[in-house]
Amino acid sequence: MTTRAEVTSRLAAAVADAGSAAPLAQRLGETCRSILDGDGAAITLAYTLPQRLTVCSTDAVAGTLEDPQDVLGEGPGVDAYRTAGTVVARLGSDGSGPVWPLFTEAARREVGRATVVAIPVPMGSDVLGVLTAYRCGPGHPEPEAALTAHLAAAVGAALLRDPDLAEPPGEFTGAWAGRAEVHQATGFLVAQLGISPDDALALLRARAYADDVTVADVARQVLERTLDLSAQARDRRRPPTGR
Repeated sequence: MTTRAEVTSRLAAAVADAGSAAPLAQRLGETCRSILDGDGAAITLAYTLPQRLTVCSTDAVAGTLEDPQDVLGEGPGVDAYRTAGTVVARLGSDGSGPVWPLFTEAARREVGRATVVAIPVPMGSDVLGVLTAYRCGPGHPEPEAALTAHLAAAVGAALLRDPDLAEPPGEFTGAWAGRAEVHQATGFLVAQLGISPDDALALLRARAYADDVTVADVARQVLERTLDLSAQARDRRRPPTGR
């Protein structure tokens, strides 16, 4: 069993490896994957917000498990961010389907049966983001709560000192620039359609789900004026008609 001292030592080594070509967030993610005995891992900041940003995915599957949660607004990472508690999803078992039906369907296409662990990364009394690890196959044990809490706290402390992530999220400079289009498109829809930021983001997510693309893809189309969501917004505001 990995001890807290071992976790601290391994993360410290990842932070100190300044000569590595990999960014700090990527080094942290790979170390977390190893500590959690996962097949892959991802770290995503501001999980449910327009400025949401995945700063690390250790492999393609880890990245594709993040995308549907962004589009659908559901999944273990979403719940971990909102509740500030670790969430364990056992894909392919009867327990996960009713909770996140759309995410479960999308995730099964990518990994089949798997265990996904989503751990909130703290920033003081708030949640900075979510560390997610997956492992293919059934029956994997849930990681020890004290271990995951210590791991997440150490990751959060390291990320707050990462120069690539030093700017406030609202400014969208440095590593945050990759998510700028979603934020800009959300603001554009708020101004154009007179809706709330939450509704604007919901429109982007709904269109991304319908077109089977990412939220960033839809945001880019909105900003390029190749996609008009006005009709879709009117449909959302129209009250249901009774018989």
